[in-house]
Amino acid sequence: MRDTTILRAVQAWTVRQPDAPALICHDLSLTWSELSVAMDRAAAHLVSSGVRPGDRVGVLGGLSVEWAIAALGAIRAGALLCPLNERHKAVELGEVYQKLTPRAVVTAAANRETAEAACTGVGEPPRILDAWTMYTTDLDAPLPAPSTDPTDAVCIIPTSGSTGLPKGVVYTHESLLGAFFEWSLQAPELMGARTLNLSSMSFAAGLLNGFLAPLVLGGSIVMLPKWDPQVAMSLIASEGVATMAGTTIFFEQMAALPSFESTDLSSLKVVFIGGNPVTLSLIEAWSAKGVGLRQAYGLTESLSMVTFPTVELSVRKPESVGFGGILTAVEIMDLDGTRCTTGTPGEIWVSGPGVARGYWQDDALTEQTFAGGWLRTGDVGVKDDEGAIRVVGRTKDVIISGGMNIYAAELERAVLELPAVLEAAVIGVSDDEFGETPAVLLRTASEVPTGEIVEHCRNRLSNYKVPRYVVFRDSPLPRTSSMKIDKRILRAEYADLSEHHDRIGRTVS
Repeated sequence: MRDTTILRAVQAWTVRQPDAPALICHDLSLTWSELSVAMDRAAAHLVSSGVRPGDRVGVLGGLSVEWAIAALGAIRAGALLCPLNERHKAVELGEVYQKLTPRAVVTAAANRETAEAACTGVGEPPRILDAWTMYTTDLDAPLPAPSTDPTDAVCIIPTSGSTGLPKGVVYTHESLLGAFFEWSLQAPELMGARTLNLSSMSFAAGLLNGFLAPLVLGGSIVMLPKWDPQVAMSLIASEGVATMAGTTIFFEQMAALPSFESTDLSSLKVVFIGGNPVTLSLIEAWSAKGVGLRQAYGLTESLSMVTFPTVELSVRKPESVGFGGILTAVEIMDLDGTRCTTGTPGEIWVSGPGVARGYWQDDALTEQTFAGGWLRTGDVGVKDDEGAIRVVGRTKDVIISGGMNIYAAELERAVLELPAVLEAAVIGVSDDEFGETPAVLLRTASEVPTGEIVEHCRNRLSNYKVPRYVVFRDSPLPRTSSMKIDKRILRAEYADLSEHHDRIGRTVS
């Protein structure tokens, strides 16, 4: 069996650069050799607690060195790493326990009470272990031989999307290494690069893109446990950060700082942005600093980054997310599995080395989502005559108005072009005339007449896509823990919107 695994890469870099920094968080910095020792120590704690190869190990807590060490320790012990959302309440966490049946959960002190409360009603509750103790206390326990099979599972990432009960996305050594290799083909600057990780490790973006990928590629990670745009910019400058990724709001907040113009950000070579629509003005603001924002597209089931656009394309076509990858194919498909013609919206299908193996213990859903070597993403996209992909919404985020499909993302992108608009979300509301009609919920930096917003949309979109309700908010739009706008909360809050707000005109074909 060929030894092509995550651990093989980590061990190889430890031999080649033992004294180089690998992990930096606040005033704590670990070299590669120190990281290796800490990983084995954490693995010994897990083994002595009864964890065996193939067991699941949850890790719960905020972004920290001890979280990272616990994660590597779980992999070294032969367990399947299960990152747990530190924002979950006990009931939510208990549902994940039931789904993944972890043998142990390693938790930060701040999350221990929730981790223990979540065990109530769980048939086989996990053993709760302290992350700091595992990191700081030596323990001698025989470790199993590291996995050498690239088809072995490395981690299960719990996700429920916007639909309800948790499911677990399974990644193997070969799917992770295949994706990281493809990234290095498309941006050689990622090799040995210093990464700023500002995403929770409970998500693919934080765990895989922001942690395991830099390690496999021989780089180092600077962790930012609590988001602060000024601190983030200072770290980029002081630590020589070369690559980072985040949702749109992070880059908007940094660009809005008075110190943005004077801060040296020249170390940044590869920067990915996504999650919410990206405006041309934001791209131009960062371009003026010599930093190109690449609008990547991806999802938990595809290692968070399917497309890998060039900076040139992002500037020339800010609405585009690129073509796909060197080794990753992206197609736009009709309901019957036929490729859509240029300009015709359809579901985005993905096939490539970074696609997950499937869902944990759910053969039916795995077959439905991954059959035939293609990941059916549930996202709606369209290709232009150059082959560039534009994401226009989710299959479940479509407003059907008078029989016409309106994709929320397309309307949101148009509204965000207005300089005064800080945030915008589009939801569907009931309508006597058309069954459903779009409403725009937004927060602005200054007063903007409703008519100006409507007219702006009318000049850019078909008339049936123009919003029939415009609602201004004083407070920020609610967001998920990954900083995406949480439309579940908005739909509940504005369920009776049509009863309390004036409808704007009638649709004109």
